[in-house]
Amino acid sequence: MSLAKMLWTMMVFGIALTTIVRAQDEDEDEDEENVTPTGVTLKTIFPGLPQDTVFATAGQPTKALVTFSNAGDTTYQLEFLNAHLASAHQMDHIVQNLTGILINRTVNEGESASVLYKFTPWKELEPRDYNLVLQLYFMSEDDNERISLSAFNQTVPVHDGTSSFDIQGLFLVILVVAGIGFAYNNFRGKKVTTARRTAMTTTTSSPTAASAVATETGTSSGNVDYSYISAQHRQATRNRSKEGRSKSPNN
Repeated sequence: MSLAKMLWTMMVFGIALTTIVRAQDEDEDEDEENVTPTGVTLKTIFPGLPQDTVFATAGQPTKALVTFSNAGDTTYQLEFLNAHLASAHQMDHIVQNLTGILINRTVNEGESASVLYKFTPWKELEPRDYNLVLQLYFMSEDDNERISLSAFNQTVPVHDGTSSFDIQGLFLVILVVAGIGFAYNNFRGKKVTTARRTAMTTTTSSPTAASAVATETGTSSGNVDYSYISAQHRQATRNRSKEGRSKSPNN
């Protein structure tokens, strides 16, 4: 083996060894950075979504509530919170970096603090499963050590925002339609009841009116048709009238 080839082999071996050592150091630093301090717990919930269900909709905001609990003996300063969507099959392939927020909040021993974070997936994002990562950055006030922990790291589905519908809006429309139907039925019921009462009042008063019409009130002498009365009967009636007058005490 020539000297040049030997030197080349040693150089390649040295570069490879340096790369391996550097990668190990980076992994160790990352592991140290992601070690959860004693007494610190993180919990993330998603207000507005059904319990134990996490999803996002393209083009629409989603809320995440991150709670930092400090049961240790160190005071921490919450600094920053950001998130990203990554490929569900390749975690290091970031599809969308989401907006980060500054916190600047102190959490003493035995205290807890909650941070509301809102993010909106890109409206043209392809609907599929993605890996959602929420990263919280904070610092220990004892040694000024900056720490980064994942507040949430799970695969979640992102739905198509163009075909989604507003459930609350639909429920509101249903309530309005039901209210209109109830008001119409109530008005119609009152109208029918009024008509029935009027009909009953008319029916009750009708026999009295009929009786009044059917009652004979007599006939005046001016309305008598004497052609229907015989001459003998008229003469007998006049004779009785004369006899009655002659027997009157006034005569």
